[in-house]
Amino acid sequence: MGKLLPIKELSGFKFNIHELIGMKYMKFRYGNVPNENILEIEKELQGDMKAIYYKLKKEEKNTWIVYITTEEYANDIDAFFNMQEFERILLPNDFDGTLSELISNLKLEYNENEIRQGELEKELKFFQNEKKNKLISYYEQLKEYELVNKIKKYIMHDKKQTFYMVIWVPETNLDYIVNMLKQYEYFDYSIRDGKKEEIKEPTKLKNNKFIKPFEMLVKMYGTPNVKELDPTLFVAITSFIMFGFMFGDIGHGSILFLIGILLMRKKVSLGPVMVAGGISSIIFGFLYGSIFGKEDILNQKLISPMENINTMLISGIVVGSIFILIAMVLNIVNGIRNKEIKKIFFDKNGLAGFLLYGFVLFIIAYFFVTGKMIFSVSTIVVIASVFIILILFGDSLSSRIQKYKEKVKVPFVERIFDIIEMLLSLASNTISFLRLAAFAINHVGLCMAVYLLANMVQGAGNLLIAVIGNGIVIVLEGLIVAIQVLRLEYYELFSRFYEGNGREYVNISMQAKN
Repeated sequence: MGKLLPIKELSGFKFNIHELIGMKYMKFRYGNVPNENILEIEKELQGDMKAIYYKLKKEEKNTWIVYITTEEYANDIDAFFNMQEFERILLPNDFDGTLSELISNLKLEYNENEIRQGELEKELKFFQNEKKNKLISYYEQLKEYELVNKIKKYIMHDKKQTFYMVIWVPETNLDYIVNMLKQYEYFDYSIRDGKKEEIKEPTKLKNNKFIKPFEMLVKMYGTPNVKELDPTLFVAITSFIMFGFMFGDIGHGSILFLIGILLMRKKVSLGPVMVAGGISSIIFGFLYGSIFGKEDILNQKLISPMENINTMLISGIVVGSIFILIAMVLNIVNGIRNKEIKKIFFDKNGLAGFLLYGFVLFIIAYFFVTGKMIFSVSTIVVIASVFIILILFGDSLSSRIQKYKEKVKVPFVERIFDIIEMLLSLASNTISFLRLAAFAINHVGLCMAVYLLANMVQGAGNLLIAVIGNGIVIVLEGLIVAIQVLRLEYYELFSRFYEGNGREYVNISMQAKN
């Protein structure tokens, strides 16, 4: 009925629309004006014969009116009514009849359109119900064709149009695959043990839903081969601790947590990792007593990074040393899985390297705690030398134990340089974990700078600067801390036990999803 509303107030006029609009010397206008402007119109037109106006109907905010003026004064009168916020309604000049007849025609047209709309809606609903299953069937077929195209790159054929395909199947699914293949008449197959083949066996990662998101960080370095441990759990734990250590703040962690939840809802792979980072940040935020960089809100806190710098630095070294020792243990486990004597006992990250590093850490820790040396310098040198010699001649010793000829004889000078590089590497890797404390202190310093700038401004500007500053801290420092976590994972830890030269097992399912 939208078309009827602007003209229904004229239904009482018996004039022919075509004649009304087509007057040669008179101009007819129809529309509405705000109620508060009626007095001004009456005052202006009172006793003035330039225009005649008539009020049709008063509503809550507007009054419907018509006015007639001569062609001579039309521009001036129209300008005046426009100043009074007159909203003109244009009448159709192609209709030859009265306004009441026009309204009747529009009502009839509206009813016909309404009936037609109902019929079209019924047709659309019928079409949806009738074609729904067929459209779903077409969609499933297209999905299957897409999967077939993916599989084509693994298929070859000969001149007799015989097709060949080599696939890897998990042992747990082997019986199911064999039973399925037996259903086809012109299909032959053979089964071989992947562990005995020269082709590199793919790796299928198996982690629960809490650990699985961290596979992304592992794959950025490389997929584990089938003979080494999957480091995803190790990465999840260590990165969780390191991120919170460097970015401990209840407020900032909560923001990261909420952003992670939002990304998870949008199916972004980074979402769960960001949620874990937010939780870690919140936990360490309680330890530091920090909420949006303010450490004076919580009365109880374990440690203040800015007030206990030495303690923070030592804590970073301790955490890093523990992680390095665990990485060495993982290297030993990989050696056991691969039955490599050298990697187990004589590698710089094997048992000899583990004992050497642990022994040095124990000596240093004892000295810091008691202020005394537990052993004499000569005893320390002798014990350390034993471990160094085992590493130095590891190739020869492992060859003798496993009773095979040493493949490559490494020059003695090169071995000496390897030992020096190992000692420097242990020292530099350990010191590198000082960045845990450095960024925790840096976080406090950045927040102090933000609030210092905010306090220089009065009023709403104070809050605005504080909000913008905290946003910059979250984005900028959060990104930098994440990069530092990856650096420590890849360079200080992965380099000790992880090769990452495997191929990921890619599952191909022929079941199209709706």
